[in-house]
Amino acid sequence: MKIKGLTPILLIVLVVLFVTGHADFLKSPLTDFMNWSESTIGGVNAVGWSIIILTLAVRLILLPMMVHQQRNATIQQEKMRLLQPQLKKVQDAQKNAQTQEEQLLASQAMMTIYRENNVSLLGGMNFTTLIIQWPIFMGLYSAIRYSNEIAHASFFGINLSSHAPILAIATAVAYGIQAYLSIIGVPAEQKKQMQMMMYVMPVMMLFMTWVTNAGIALYFFAGALVMILQTLIIIVWRPKLKAHVAETFEVKDVVDDALAGKIKSKPTGRFAEAMQAAQEQQQQQQAGRKDITKSTQERTSNSNGGRNAGKQQRK
Repeated sequence: MKIKGLTPILLIVLVVLFVTGHADFLKSPLTDFMNWSESTIGGVNAVGWSIIILTLAVRLILLPMMVHQQRNATIQQEKMRLLQPQLKKVQDAQKNAQTQEEQLLASQAMMTIYRENNVSLLGGMNFTTLIIQWPIFMGLYSAIRYSNEIAHASFFGINLSSHAPILAIATAVAYGIQAYLSIIGVPAEQKKQMQMMMYVMPVMMLFMTWVTNAGIALYFFAGALVMILQTLIIIVWRPKLKAHVAETFEVKDVVDDALAGKIKSKPTGRFAEAMQAAQEQQQQQQAGRKDITKSTQERTSNSNGGRNAGKQQRK
């Protein structure tokens, strides 16, 4: 479901499209699709229904990938739940650290626990599905705004080319429901961290759909309903995934050796490598400051010793 290296490639393509002004290259095909839907479905709400059909088609195509992504995230959550006793020791060590060296060692121990147990810090996140959708709603936005035939279309009395507070609020509510469902069954330790998303996502989507046209708001609202469906799939699936992790995941108890600095295994993955590089740079800076302080103290000591010797000679 996840092709290695696909996300950076798609991100580069998306940036190039934005820079060259071709991010809405799907405008013409989407305009043709909505015109075709209007003539096929018929009625004043035909364009709105065509947006919903388009949304469902895109989301259903991406559904296997998105469910797979949520499955991986759920597995990572269950693994982290089993690692909580070790992580708690590291958190206590961080609180009780007296020096920067001890704090750094505790931070490295946290990374070591994740690395040795093959747990991803990104929690199975995959931005491919989000990047794929950008050209779709950019093209949809342009098609609704600049097409004379579609610009005056409405959906149950809502002009699709103008702002629609009702749709914006409905979208925010739908994302709030999805965010609430997403923390059902999540381990208590991680639920506290995820609760922030219950407020951030609805507010963000409210703002995003409030400032754009009703057609885009309708697209996101229909997409939120599909997200609720895939979240319900994961809720039903979670007990089996939890049992699977319990049977197959072998916890490596490395916290004591990690806190003692005895494990120096090489990090795997770009994120882990970047974290270790940052930690090593911090260590070098601290060592450099120590050398400068020691050198300054030695020069001061030597200078004081010379002045004292000169005083004794004059006496």
